[in-house]
Amino acid sequence: MSEVATNELVLRCQWESYMECGVGDAKAYHLIGEGFTAFPETKNPKEYTRKYVNYKTEKTDVIGYAPSISYSCDCISGEPCVDEIIEITDNEYVGSNTHRNIVSVNCWKEASEGEYEATMRTFAIIPEGKGDGTDALIYTGTMKAVSDIVKGTFNRETKKFTPAEANV
Repeated sequence: MSEVATNELVLRCQWESYMECGVGDAKAYHLIGEGFTAFPETKNPKEYTRKYVNYKTEKTDVIGYAPSISYSCDCISGEPCVDEIIEITDNEYVGSNTHRNIVSVNCWKEASEGEYEATMRTFAIIPEGKGDGTDALIYTGTMKAVSDIVKGTFNRETKKFTPAEANV
């Protein structure tokens, strides 16, 4: 007897992202949600392409990545993630002052009770614009990878990321 496929469509809201906000001991992960109208991730693979004399076609390998996340958010006062972007943009921060840890959580992949498969990476927040539109004040920009990806789990209740043993 064969198994019946239980393919289930994963909704966008089941892929959550959290930003580490705050300073020092007050740092905590907050859901990137309220206010954000766009938050797509692009992998931007780096390729090595060559053609050998005995091949009719070129050969291509992926040799690295330059991940980025484009964002657009309405200015909603009191939303920690929006406040971080406003502070970086309005104060024209540079260097490591623009770096924030972002955790991506696959809410449809529970690893254990209350823990979900997740990845964490540091991104530089690169503001692009402010004030687009005539209704809400909108901030736009791109987050670009600063670090390698760290696999682990994330507890959505405690907002704690735990690196996998292989990463430690």
